[in-house]
Amino acid sequence: MQHPLEADVSQLMALAWGQYQQSDYAGAQKTYAQVLAFQPDHVDALHLRGVALFQLQHYHVACNFLQFACKLNPNDASIFSNTGLALRALKRFAQAVQAYDTALTLKPDFAQAWANRGNVLRDMGKADLAVESYQKALALQADFPQALHGLGLALSDQKLWLQSVAAFDKAIAQKPDYAVAYMDRGNAMRELERLEDALYSYDKSLALDPNYAKAWSNRGVVLKNLQRFDAAEQSYRKAIQLQPDFVDAFVNFATLLKDVLRLPEAIDLNSRAIALDPESPGAHLNVSICHLLMAEFEQGLPHYEWRWKTEQLRDGVRSFQQPLWLGDSSIAGKRILLHAEQGLGDTIQFCRYAPMVAALGAKVVLEVQPPLMELLQTLNGVDVLVARGQPLPHFDLHCPLLSLPLAFKTDVASIPSAPRYLVPEPQRVERWQQLLGARTQPRVGVVWSGRPEHKNDHNRSIAFAEFAACLKPGVQYHCLQKEVRASDQAHLNAHPQVTQWSQQLHSFADTAALVE
Repeated sequence: MQHPLEADVSQLMALAWGQYQQSDYAGAQKTYAQVLAFQPDHVDALHLRGVALFQLQHYHVACNFLQFACKLNPNDASIFSNTGLALRALKRFAQAVQAYDTALTLKPDFAQAWANRGNVLRDMGKADLAVESYQKALALQADFPQALHGLGLALSDQKLWLQSVAAFDKAIAQKPDYAVAYMDRGNAMRELERLEDALYSYDKSLALDPNYAKAWSNRGVVLKNLQRFDAAEQSYRKAIQLQPDFVDAFVNFATLLKDVLRLPEAIDLNSRAIALDPESPGAHLNVSICHLLMAEFEQGLPHYEWRWKTEQLRDGVRSFQQPLWLGDSSIAGKRILLHAEQGLGDTIQFCRYAPMVAALGAKVVLEVQPPLMELLQTLNGVDVLVARGQPLPHFDLHCPLLSLPLAFKTDVASIPSAPRYLVPEPQRVERWQQLLGARTQPRVGVVWSGRPEHKNDHNRSIAFAEFAACLKPGVQYHCLQKEVRASDQAHLNAHPQVTQWSQQLHSFADTAALVE
């Protein structure tokens, strides 16, 4: 016969479990609290109250109960696994992994713990280890769509897009109503530039969950890339309607408006995004470009400094012990490092500030991409020219090239506009003159495409077959591109009025001399 207290506890535990199963987490945690009033060291009540509090997003309190339960029963793998969930929610990732490792030591075939451990490893940026963890979960439990979804995300983190799509497809095969897996499949398809496939995935996700704001926003990105601007705008508006504090949707929508030159509207949306999240680098960079496009340099240039926190550029941040110079102090008598960033064209454009820095009394060390070394040998004001990757000489201060307009408080009237700041070597010019021979017709240099891997290539390049429609008779055309895409080469060969020089173009210095 049960002791009356034991009977009360058993009834309360049964009641609490029923409440939990009906998703009445608040009621469940209160009922478990009653059990603990009778028996403060009741391990199951401590454990399950922690789980109910976790569902209520009271992560700190949940973690305290779960960790106490672990101490009282250090042999229960499920308690350690659930503790890992709470620690992950608190962003205590290393401790969460430790909790899962303990659970797996106790129960090596615990598939759920392997999968949840993979989630934490992804949070820590350890995608390769996360993949291993998901694969162990799937080896133990093949029918596990959540682990397959996590595997797809970890493979996406490694930019293994085709493999990630395969994982998402398996997850969806096991769980056909998996809206988030369809959305993440769409993201991978977008990275593969299979835009129609991406759109299909987003539409499937939204058919399953019409209130999925993130899918609406990502759908807008694809529609924008497909040049379907009105439909993209509708998608963004839907995302914001569903989630009025959705910063990424504001930024994505603002990017669309920027691209179609609805600049005041884009600035307004970016400002709203910044109000929601003052640390949003995408919103700051976006609003910067809008102001710069409107020649509002004073407003735009300070925001442009946020570029270093964007996903595209954060890996390019240079860490120096020497302080950053942004025009806020005298540099007379000091040596300053100006260092290239982003593309070759950016360096060619903004190296024009080097003579202005030298005019302030500084010695200029200019570090540039190796392909530009020969071209920039003639740049005035440079004391030392260094190829990126080579040892740097002593310097006192540094400044990225594209921060120099801010340092000089550039406005429209003060843009450096000397007619020429790069001069090709006379010997190279003479050699090209001999190759070209006497001029009998106007000469026009042509370039129609950039790097295929550039994310904005669809807006920067055109197929030569289309570009050739611009070519007119009575003109000598000269291809200034060192590299021609295989898809363009046959069409280019069919236009003998375009002379090809790729074999003779060994450097940008050669290109400059040919242009001359």
